[in-house]
Amino acid sequence: MKRKRIRLGVLVLTTALAVNLGVVADASTATPFGTSRWRQPSVTYVINGSSYDRYIYNVAIRAWNATGTFRFVPGSNSHHQLNLTASDATTGPYHLLAGITYTSGPRNGYYTQAKVLLLAKNMTDYHYSTSNEIHVAEHELGHAMGLQHSTARNSVMLANNRYNGISGSDSYAVWRRYRTPVGRHS
Repeated sequence: MKRKRIRLGVLVLTTALAVNLGVVADASTATPFGTSRWRQPSVTYVINGSSYDRYIYNVAIRAWNATGTFRFVPGSNSHHQLNLTASDATTGPYHLLAGITYTSGPRNGYYTQAKVLLLAKNMTDYHYSTSNEIHVAEHELGHAMGLQHSTARNSVMLANNRYNGISGSDSYAVWRRYRTPVGRHS
C-alpha cells in the first residue's frame, strides 16, 4: 500500500509540474535548446539605450522572470554578464533582422558573456508595434538563456517571430535546459 501511495504521489507531483509549466505533450512542438548555458538559471544584466529601449527590455525581462524558470537580475556597468542594447545598423549580419544575440564563453560550455541587440531601424522600417518589439526582446532573451528556434507556431522562439509571447513550452524548455548537463541538448 505504501508503494502505491509513493507512486501516486510522484505521478501527481509530475503532472502538477507539467501543467504548471505548460508542458506540451507533442515533442515536435517542444522548444529546442542548445548545448551551452549559464552556470545557473540566473544572469546579471545592464540595459544601454534610450528610455524606450529600457522599457522594451524591462517588459520582456519581467515576462521571463514571471515564468520562474530563469532570473534576470540588474547588474551595474562594471559588473554584468548580459549587455542589452539597441542599434540602428541595417547591413551585414543585421540585414532584415529585428534582433540578434551573441554569446561567448570558454570551451566548457558555460556562457560567460552575452550581448543582445534590438535593431531599432529595421523594426521601425517594418512597422513593428511596441508589442512586436517586446516579443522580439523576449525571443532574443530566450537565445541568451540557451534556447534555439522552435517550429511551434505559438512559440516566442519561432524564427522571425514578432507576434508570439512566451509559451508554456518555451518556459518548460528553459527549466529543462538548466536541469540538463552542459554539452547535451533537447
